[in-house]
Amino acid sequence: MKKSADMPMIFMAGGSGLSSPRSMIMELLEEGCEHPITLVYGQRTREELYYHDEFLALAKKYANFTYIPALSDAGDDGEWEGEVGFVHEAAQRAFDGDFSGNKAYLCGPPLMIDACINTLMQGRLFERDIYTEKFISAADAQQVRSPLFKNI
Repeated sequence: MKKSADMPMIFMAGGSGLSSPRSMIMELLEEGCEHPITLVYGQRTREELYYHDEFLALAKKYANFTYIPALSDAGDDGEWEGEVGFVHEAAQRAFDGDFSGNKAYLCGPPLMIDACINTLMQGRLFERDIYTEKFISAADAQQVRSPLFKNI
């Protein structure tokens, strides 16, 4: 993924799509990036929420880093205090539906990426500021891709 530290950044990751965003976030923070960085990370359950404690610690250490974990299947977990729902829903709530002035980096399964793109575009963020990394299966590879977005 290409990164740019010249404006606020939103990283939206789901499932196993956390590796690239995590690396980019760690590098940006270590380099002293002062622009706001937000990670919205979704999983089904708390047990699948990788690096949760690490991101909580980073959010305490860096004033410009915000971590928003979301569980799509929180079930009856009375201890969960984070967002419930999908990544795009949690991001929409966190940004009050307005994503203008940001760059977005999306990494995860195709359905999540598509939902995030729709939400970002509804919130006034368009293709020049949206970067995607989809994890696709052989069946997904046969689908027609939009020429509007840069796949990285």
